[in-house]
Amino acid sequence: MKHYLTAEWGRAVARPYFRAFLLVLLALAAGLPLLWRFGLGDMFQGSFGDSLSLLTPFFTVGLYLAVVVADEVFSDQYKNDTLKNEVSFGLPRRRIYLGKLVTAAGIGLLLAFLTLLVYAVLCRVLLPGAVGDWVQIQTFLFRLLGALPLWMGALSLTVAAMFNLAHTIPMMVVVLACLGGLSSVLRMVMRTGVDWLARGAEMLYHLLLTAPMDVMEVPLWSPAWLGWTWGVGLLWTLGAAAAGLALFARRDIR
Repeated sequence: MKHYLTAEWGRAVARPYFRAFLLVLLALAAGLPLLWRFGLGDMFQGSFGDSLSLLTPFFTVGLYLAVVVADEVFSDQYKNDTLKNEVSFGLPRRRIYLGKLVTAAGIGLLLAFLTLLVYAVLCRVLLPGAVGDWVQIQTFLFRLLGALPLWMGALSLTVAAMFNLAHTIPMMVVVLACLGGLSSVLRMVMRTGVDWLARGAEMLYHLLLTAPMDVMEVPLWSPAWLGWTWGVGLLWTLGAAAAGLALFARRDIR
């Protein structure tokens, strides 16, 4: 497994796709504080803590970026028959599946770390400090800690779909339906006025990856909210991995 992970990691980071995506993320992370400081000074007049607070509503975007991160590792598998060759050569399907999932998770964490680091460092250097910054820094770290397992759940779901749906459109439909479509449907059901139906829809809604992020006002370091995010994140991560691996183990690779 160690050698397989090393090979997968080397292949992923060597791709021009990875470098291009990383450069785009870093350019966005650096561009905002530079623009605020030197380009449009009147556009943002907040402190370092305020700049971090601006990011937290956008953590939901990380769920959808899971598709791009998974594609970093998986996009060549059907196009170049790599997956078929790995199975034909006798590599255990469990190793193939888990190897790519772990590699994708590592790539995602690296991209998130570098992007947030560049943004935070430049904001700290270029923007003034304020008395309330420490509270905003804690809020940022708290929301980030809650977002990580949800991002991992979205990534596990995407990898499961990529392994078992060879065509891009069905794969995207499944992933986007689980991430965004179900939320809209369940919210409509919750408004029907039928008590038992609304209660059932509400219970299911709280198991969605987007549900914890929809709550904007959360007490700082709330154990209930963190337990919710990690519970839902682990449920989707382990559930999608188990289902994806079980389907892949029985799938006929042509």
